Amino acid sequence: MPATDVDYCRSIEDFEKEIIKNRWRVDHLPDWYPGVKDKPIMLSDGDSWFDFPVKSLTDVAGVLLRYTVGLQNFGMDSKTNVMDYVARDETFDGIFLRMERSGDHAQELAAQQPDQLNGVWEDKFPSQTLYTALQNDTISSQVDGILLSAGGNDMVCAARHGGLLQYTGDWRTSFNDDVLQQAAQEVVSYYLQALLYRDQFAPQAVVVCHSYAYPVQVYRGTTVEFEFTEIGGVLQAMLNFTRLEWLKTPLAAIGVNVDELGDYQFSGDANLHETLDRLGWPANPAHPQREGVDPERAQFIRHLLDVLYHQMQRLPERYAAETGKALSGYEYIDIRHFVQEPKYWSDFIHLNSAGYQVVGDNFIHQLKRIFQTPA
Repeated sequence: MPATDVDYCRSIEDFEKEIIKNRWRVDHLPDWYPGVKDKPIMLSDGDSWFDFPVKSLTDVAGVLLRYTVGLQNFGMDSKTNVMDYVARDETFDGIFLRMERSGDHAQELAAQQPDQLNGVWEDKFPSQTLYTALQNDTISSQVDGILLSAGGNDMVCAARHGGLLQYTGDWRTSFNDDVLQQAAQEVVSYYLQALLYRDQFAPQAVVVCHSYAYPVQVYRGTTVEFEFTEIGGVLQAMLNFTRLEWLKTPLAAIGVNVDELGDYQFSGDANLHETLDRLGWPANPAHPQREGVDPERAQFIRHLLDVLYHQMQRLPERYAAETGKALSGYEYIDIRHFVQEPKYWSDFIHLNSAGYQVVGDNFIHQLKRIFQTPA
């Protein structure tokens, strides 16, 4: 009987088993046998661009909710972030260990043990780290690629805590660039440490990183998109009927209150526009859907992302200074100018499913090129 295809794993133990099974099939079964393919072995770690909306915590709950009460875009079988599209692409067809967590900062890339900070529910259910994954001999010897996505949360945090200043009438004189540059340099240091872990444990692996796309129009904060087939009391009745009432507590912990309809938001430290409001920056235009960002704010946010981008361009230089050798096995994907239409955005930080598909498709194209996987 052909082996069941697995999109991705969340635990190191399950991932190791999948690697061993795939290796055994390649070594002992004929090429024509169903399921026999030397699949790329991939690790991914990062923030909500890889994990939105909190897929690391809701695979099981999301599937249950989808097929009992109609809550969409929340489980393993929905695609709501970059890694959903990449890990489930049948043409690339890799085996993935996904360690990302919504809300994580870049320091998690360098942590030897879960830091239990920043990420959603990280204190109760700490995510695994790149370092701990690479301690597994099967993984370190077989991994082909490491996909990293982090730094956006660090930059927003820096802007909200000293980077932004009282508005002076010009965005260019209303922030402290030293604070932003220092934050970006710290982000790069965490990527550098991740590369050093790669060198130490899995030197054959290619590390792939990316920029963030320039946001274009929305200021709703960090929202989560959900679709309900029914609303209000019907949802509550279905939870009771299916004995899934217990799901309300973990959903509430990640910002989803099933008793309220309308605005589903995470509570946290990510809403940059709250700080801009407080510091007297020009207000965003009135719009019933909270769309449209004042040009001064938009220019600052683009600058914020450019600071991170330009510091990341110095990563090869910092690697050479640290190791005495040129950086190899490293790719950086610049997507700053991608998805530059409102239809692709969920809020001022995150894309919606259509936007993540565009970015995910580009990642898939790049990964096929890097790993010479046939189109």
